Order: sequence, then structure tokens, then C-alpha cells
Amino acid sequence: MSSYEPLHHKYRPQTFADLVGQEAIATTLTNAIATKRIAPAYLFTGPRGTGKTSSARILAKSLNCQAVEDPTATPCGKCEVCRAIARGSALDVIEIDAASNTGVDNIREIIERAQFAPVQCRYKVYVIDECHMLSVAAFNALLKTLEEPPDRVIFVLATTDPQRVLPTIISRCQRFDYRRIPLDAMVSHLGKIAQQETIDIAEDALILVAQISNGGLRDAESLLDQLSLLSGTITPEKVWDLVGAVPEQDLLILLQAIALDNSELVIDRCRHLMNRGREPLVVLQNLAGFYLNLLIAKTSPHRSDLVAVTATTWQTLCTEAEQWKVPIILQGQQLLKDSEIQLRNSTQPRLWLEVTLLSLLPSCLKSTVNLPNSTKNESPSILPDKERKLEVNLSSSTSSTQPTQP
Repeated sequence: MSSYEPLHHKYRPQTFADLVGQEAIATTLTNAIATKRIAPAYLFTGPRGTGKTSSARILAKSLNCQAVEDPTATPCGKCEVCRAIARGSALDVIEIDAASNTGVDNIREIIERAQFAPVQCRYKVYVIDECHMLSVAAFNALLKTLEEPPDRVIFVLATTDPQRVLPTIISRCQRFDYRRIPLDAMVSHLGKIAQQETIDIAEDALILVAQISNGGLRDAESLLDQLSLLSGTITPEKVWDLVGAVPEQDLLILLQAIALDNSELVIDRCRHLMNRGREPLVVLQNLAGFYLNLLIAKTSPHRSDLVAVTATTWQTLCTEAEQWKVPIILQGQQLLKDSEIQLRNSTQPRLWLEVTLLSLLPSCLKSTVNLPNSTKNESPSILPDKERKLEVNLSSSTSSTQPTQP
């Protein structure tokens, strides 16, 4: 049997101090345990991969660690109970997947079992994951128990969608909102893992992994795990290829071709991406994301932390953004948004992708777009300054040679 352990399991937080990017929550729960002000019910909300289930397990270990006589914020992780909780086999720490146990009968069974005293631990802890999947009847059955739980019983509800949890449930719990992991904290954490696992990865690639994961640490660790199987140094290009996205360089060339009104180059780059196995919908979605990056580069060139691109690409993007007008970028994004629906429902997505890309050309937008802040005879332009001046000069010379009307 293989002894392989995925990185997101191997480096799962074991104490509150190990939680990445959730310092306020870690401090609050640590102080609650230290002062013995333990609530009967907790609600952990936030995006996936931000530490909700890990926090529930750490809380269970802190309450039940056998190395000390009272609850502690620093469980040993070595006693029988701590190891059983880490394995998910502790008798008194019950993890329930609400997506598979949505009915009222499941909750009534939990309530009945909660009446019995703990067998192995000080506290009996029920962790209900994805609790928003419970039915309304199941939530209502849980209300009384959450308000007046049996002694030595703690409920931890975790959800990625708190809007679907009944307000009466939320009001009976101490709520903790988990934020997406900040980029710098995630890069630091991934760098430590790469060093311990001797993974040869470039700094730009590491930052890119953190950006692609969109604040989800589990996703970032899983992606790093996959990348570790590649040979040689892991570069940003290898990251893009693995996730099936369009490389930044290709998007830059496509953007430059659009700005230059070069229909031939636009079609060439589009078909180059198709020949490399990129899906038309993925190309369109990645380009839409790049338009957002372009808008940020145009309006906030000092905020590189808001985009998921490497430092080199960001510098190039800021330079390119000087040639674009904000209304044109917004119009391009709207066009890409409308085309996404068409691509999803089309039997010829490649054809409509090419049509969409050609529609983004300045010559097409000039004839179809009527934007605010432009005069009646003025068309919005995203061409470089030199080409704009040439265009104006040509227009002037043409008008001067026209015969005057009698």
C-alpha cells in the first residue's frame, strides 16, 4: 500500500497558531479556551479551503487533549485522542457531511446521541460540514438543542454559503467569518512547503500558484502537489499549461494585436491557441479576466496585488494600458460577457470565438459603439499615439483636397 500523503493533508494546521491568514479568529478562539468561555455552538463561514474544518478539528483537540487536565489552546498532537481526532476516528468527535445527511431524521438521530455522556473525551463535538444543505425541517429540529445543548456537547457548523442558513440558527451560534488567504501569507506558506519538500519552483511560478488559487489554501497546496511531479524547474509557463489556462504571454500578444487593429494576427493567435488544445470558452474567459487586469493597470497601476499575473507581465500590462481608454476596455468586457453565453450554447464555439475577437478590433468598435464623453464625430480609439496622429493628419489632408460646394 502506498504511503503517499497529499500536501494539503500533510500540512493541515494542527494548532490555532498554524492557521494561515486567520489571525483574528485564531486569537479569539485561543482566548476563549484560555478563559474557559467556550460557546455551545459555533458557525464557521467562508470560502472553501480557508481553514473552517481544520479549525473545528483543532477546537476539538484543544478541548479534549489528554496531555493536560483542562482544555488548552496548544494541544499536544501526540496523545491518543489528538491522533484519533486527526485521523477522524475519535468516538466523541463526530464529523457529519450535511450534503449527504440533509433530512430531519438524520438531525434527530444526532440529537438523541448528544444526550449521552462522552465516552473517550471531555467534550462531545459535532462538526456539521456544509450545513447550508440541511432542509428547513432539519434546521428547525436543531434549534432547541443549539439553544440549550446538553452538558459537555459542542456543535460546530461550517458553511460556504451562510445566506442559506436560517437566521434563527445563526443567532444561536458564535459566528466566525473566514476570509480568503492573503497573497503574501499564502506565498510564504507555499515557499516553506516547497523548501521542505525540495520542490524546484521559480518565485514567479509560486506567486502565480497563489494567485490562481484565489485565496483557497487547499487549492494552492493541491496545485503545488501536482506541479511537483513535473521535471525540471517549475516555471509560470508550466503552471499555465497544467491548469489548462491561456499563458499570459499569449494573452498579451492577443491584446496587442487587438490594439493595433491587426485582424490577421488576432486570427493567427486564436488558432495557435486552438491548436494547442485550449477550449474556446476558456480562451474567452481568460481574455475577459485579462481585460479586467488591463482595467486595473489603467486605473490603479500601483495595485499589482489585485491581479493574478507575474511581476513582468504586470509591468508590460501597465505600459500597454497607457494606450487604452477606459470606456473601450469596459465595452470590450461587455462584448466578451455577451459572447460567453453564445459560446456556451453554440455547436460552433471556435467560429464564434473568432468572430468575437474580431469584433473587439478598434475598426469594429468605432462603427458600432456610441460611448459617453465622445463628440458626435469622434470615435473612441485605443491605437498608440503615433497611429492616432497619423489618422488625424490623413483625415485633415483628405478634407482639404475636397472641392468646395457652390
